[in-house]
Amino acid sequence: MDTRRASIHWIPVGDGGRHAPPPGPTYSTVARFTALADRWPHEAWSVVLGINEPADGGGRMTATIRMLAGDAAPRGLLDAGSTFDLFEGSRCVAQGRVLEG
Repeated sequence: MDTRRASIHWIPVGDGGRHAPPPGPTYSTVARFTALADRWPHEAWSVVLGINEPADGGGRMTATIRMLAGDAAPRGLLDAGSTFDLFEGSRCVAQGRVLEG
């Protein structure tokens, strides 16, 4: 499965997110894709973000995204417009949307 571009919004620590967005250059964690939300947490997929620039003051950034499992992941999860939440344990730390597919 290819790498795509995604818009990521990091949730502020006061709302349960991280103290700061990860600095990169890579970050890997579990994602809950909206298309598979009814299967969460029994079916979860890990993603790898490529971070080339820091988040802006509002916690937003554009990053590359790919599935850690590569072609073993379900098709369509990284199609343009696909939305997802990023988790660290049971805590949702970011929300994202695939920009191109």
